[in-house]
Amino acid sequence: MSKEAYTPKIDKKLLHVLNLEAINLPEFKEVRGKEWVAYGQRNLFPVKLVELLNTSAVHNTAVQAKLDATIGEGIRVIGNNVANANGETLNEVYEKAALDYLVFGGYALNPIWNRAGDKIVELYHLPFANVRSGKLNEMDRVEEYYYSANWENVRKYPPTRYKSYSMTDNKSDNATQIFYHFNYSPGLEVYPLPSYMGAVNDIELDARISRFHNANISNGMSPSLFINMPNGLPSPDEQRQLYRDLVDSFSSENNAGRVFLSFSDGSEKAPQVTTVDSPNDDYYIVLEERITSRILTAHRITSPLLVGIRDGGGLGNNADEMEVAYTHFMSTVIMPIQKVLNKSFTMMTRGMGLELPVTIEPAKLDFDKNIEGEV
Repeated sequence: MSKEAYTPKIDKKLLHVLNLEAINLPEFKEVRGKEWVAYGQRNLFPVKLVELLNTSAVHNTAVQAKLDATIGEGIRVIGNNVANANGETLNEVYEKAALDYLVFGGYALNPIWNRAGDKIVELYHLPFANVRSGKLNEMDRVEEYYYSANWENVRKYPPTRYKSYSMTDNKSDNATQIFYHFNYSPGLEVYPLPSYMGAVNDIELDARISRFHNANISNGMSPSLFINMPNGLPSPDEQRQLYRDLVDSFSSENNAGRVFLSFSDGSEKAPQVTTVDSPNDDYYIVLEERITSRILTAHRITSPLLVGIRDGGGLGNNADEMEVAYTHFMSTVIMPIQKVLNKSFTMMTRGMGLELPVTIEPAKLDFDKNIEGEV
């Protein structure tokens, strides 16, 4: 049986490059027929930020280090420390707001006024990811906010409207309000961007690489292959279908190490499979160092020691380096965060009848001079 000859043809529409999807800046825009402003694509940008927090070890550790430093030993409180009917203390509400501020760039509180409108009787934290901003009025101010337990299913969890925080319009139906805060940034009128926004793709890459190595070890093989089908040129539709099948089978970090299995009618019609050598270990080591460096830089953490990563390139005794780095970290990163939170909570606690300003007791740290292993 003679082999059918053919002249290879290239359809440019069928040439594809597999790209990992990058995270771009979200769009905050009004949607026709909705009372709230969309918080990114499908109104779910906060969900992506939560996913990044839960899947990147470096990012999660950096956020937790900043949170621990921010809350310190807790609020210095004289008087009643109970914030609401659920029994939460001011410290617990403060810690939740601080975590939201670090993850999303903003936080939301739920003050409830008494009937007379002259005192806040309860103060709750609202998950920032569950709050959406109403549209700007003629004075470029937001007069109302919307809360839903699940913005992916608003039919089951319909949004509830709340009046924005006001010390005067706070009676009757407006007694339950939302205090919504984020730092000013040019071009951002209703929603914030997190301070680490410049590193979100590195954070995503950190999580993807972890899943890639896990899948590769689990499957025990490398699928880095170049596949050529020598038994004729299929129709464009058949090429597209074959391409989709291969992409579905092998693309993404979760498919690393999967086996490609082929069946053919005779050896001359068998696919030609060429193994592509994987990068060496040094490639992944350098990549991991780059990712870690960029994530910590985005969080303004100058020394990896602050998040428990030993740095072999540190100068002198690591304890001395850590103490200097921590002092700089507190003064340039943490204290500005505390200043913003303390101002908001002082406003709330004064409404509750506590006159003293909210301040944080610094964490008590003991920098071990024998950190290098000396006895």
